[in-house]
Amino acid sequence: MATAHREARLHTSGGRRILAAAERCFGTLGFRKTSVADIAAEAQVSKPLVYRYFCSKEQLYEVAVERVVTAWNEEVTASLVADSEDAPSRTADALRRMHRTSLDFAARSQLLQGLLARDARMVLAEYSDVVERSVTVWRDLAQSVVQRGVAAGEVRSDLPTSAIVDAVTELHLAYAERVVAGQDTESNRRNGEVAFECLLHGLCVPISSSTGENRDG
Repeated sequence: MATAHREARLHTSGGRRILAAAERCFGTLGFRKTSVADIAAEAQVSKPLVYRYFCSKEQLYEVAVERVVTAWNEEVTASLVADSEDAPSRTADALRRMHRTSLDFAARSQLLQGLLARDARMVLAEYSDVVERSVTVWRDLAQSVVQRGVAAGEVRSDLPTSAIVDAVTELHLAYAERVVAGQDTESNRRNGEVAFECLLHGLCVPISSSTGENRDG
């Protein structure tokens, strides 16, 4: 009941105001250096009012992270939905779109980079699985694309689907980690593209093998 009550308060103007202030503080100062007093001052409210909406700084941080990673996953999902509403692309193209859309969001979201600094994630992992749940969403999307590819004869059927999905997800996360860490250099992005293409080359069946058309690039 208490959790439901707090959730309801998040949809009030006061809850939104405090959460927005917390996001600015966390994004600028980081989790460890931000205090509830900082958040209250940024929101121009009293500390007791902050605690009326959120039971702790940790809960505020968790909610802030959940909001931004949800937006991250929604953008990746939207890229696939837009694709399916027209004409579903080949598996390799869909996975490329997922990878690039995700990295582009991370690169332009300073809030995401501030909230998911390595030390802050370590603290968050002690009491929340919000980041792990976000990874699961990305993995499930990749799995749906790969399964569709296997059924269409576009992905190798001699490899376990779970292993393919794990490989795609882990490689993507390795480069997403660099972007979130503020290391989105031209060299890193190019290396990531090459590594992803190498993986797709090993996983996807050349189009000429099944349709007689040009090989999938």
